[in-house]
Parts: sequence; structure tokens; C-alpha cells
Amino acid sequence: MGRIVDERRHAERREAILHEAYRQFAVAGYDRTSTASICRGAGISSGTFFHYFPAKLDVLVGILSAGLQQTRQALSRIETHSIGLPAVLAYAGGVQAEMSDPHFGGFVHAVAGVELLPEVATVLEDEASLIRAFLVRHLSDASARSEIRGDASPVHLAMWTQWLLDGAAQHATGTTSPSAEDDVVAAVRALLSPP
Repeated sequence: MGRIVDERRHAERREAILHEAYRQFAVAGYDRTSTASICRGAGISSGTFFHYFPAKLDVLVGILSAGLQQTRQALSRIETHSIGLPAVLAYAGGVQAEMSDPHFGGFVHAVAGVELLPEVATVLEDEASLIRAFLVRHLSDASARSEIRGDASPVHLAMWTQWLLDGAAQHATGTTSPSAEDDVVAAVRALLSPP
């Protein structure tokens, strides 16, 4: 007879590992975080950790994959309430809110150190493609409604918007965290406004 698994407890343990690994990667960096320190912080044994994640890289990919799923859900929620420019600005507002997490900048910095690893690059590209498609879709709608500048295609505007948001995320890795003056939504609005 197979072992009975308490699905709720299983999910809670996995989430505790992901949460603690996120925190430690943000504070100490990916390379300086050990699986032993994650286990101590999550209050689990190493055997439990390795039951969920065969290696430290797998827990990082798990965090990024959970982030991809959260992005997919956030974009879906936005699309149930908004289209065109309001949808793009709602997404930018979500990015700005995410940047207010005190661990956000440290985590972005930690990922930047390993972003070329194939497992990490795949998840990051999947998220970038998802966001790009969302932006192109809504900027195309905004262009058809004359809500945005018309001197560049929606595809180019989507690319520029992604660059702006990625740059804002990278800026958050600096010694100063984003403040109220660092209004990402206003920057996106300015980028997209007609000349």
C-alpha cells in the first residue's frame, strides 16, 4: 500500500521552502545561500528539502516558476477588468507594487548572477514572452483607440515598455530602494503618451 500524502501539508512545506529560499537568496545571494541554511530557516530537515527539491537550483527554478504562475494569474485578472492602455498601466502598477517588497531588489540581483543557466533562462524567457504578448495585445488595442503615441508600432512600444520595467527592476537592486518618487506607472504613461 502506498504512503498516504496529506496534500495540504505537502503544499505548506513546499511553500515554506520556497519562501525561505526567496528570502535567503535576496539577503545573501544565490551562491552564498546553502541548502542547510534554507532548511534551518524553514524548520525542516535536509531530507525533507531534498524530497521537494533535488538541488538548490531546483528551488530557485521553483521560485521563478511560481512567479511565472503569479504573473499569468495577474495578467488574467487585469484582462477581466481592463483593455488597452488601462490594462498596460495596471500591469505597470503591479510591477511597482512588487518592487516595494523589501526582498525584491536582492532577489533580482541574486537571479542576475545565474540567469544564463539554461533552467533559469527558460523560465525567465517564458515569463518575458507572456508579458510581451500581453503588452502587444493591449498596446495594439490602445493604438486602434488612439490612446497612445502613433509614431511607433505596438510591437516596438511593447518592447520599450518591457525595457523600462526591466530597468526599473534592475534599479531596485541598487543601494537605495524605490521610493514614492520612483513612479513606474508615470514613466510608462510618459513613454506611451502621444508627442
